[in-house]
Amino acid sequence: THERFWLAAWLIWFITLWFLSSGNPSIQNGPEIPHLDKIMHWGYFAIGGFTFANFLHLKGLSPAKKILMITLIIGASVGALDEFHQSFNPARSGNDPYDWCADIIGTLSGAFYCLSMWRRLSTSS
Repeated sequence: THERFWLAAWLIWFITLWFLSSGNPSIQNGPEIPHLDKIMHWGYFAIGGFTFANFLHLKGLSPAKKILMITLIIGASVGALDEFHQSFNPARSGNDPYDWCADIIGTLSGAFYCLSMWRRLSTSS
């Protein structure tokens, strides 16, 4: 079923996050872009929020507020776990509250986009 696809996509997203957080941060060639790491956190967690909200929507959960709240709790928890996990890697700086905020905002952005997509699709039918 479709909800299993989105749950599998979210699990792949989570496992990929774990491996990305375990490695060394990439070395940039080129100009320094201020706060690029926050943009990357936001973007990656937007993908996670989108996939998890899709899973909940297709599972039949409603209303949208409930989907947003559950997605927010999951995204914030995963973001906190990710920051804690990074603190054990000497090449990474973990427990950054600003990274965690970017994770939360990204999660909500992805969830809002998902729900607005479903709302547009249901009104166009």
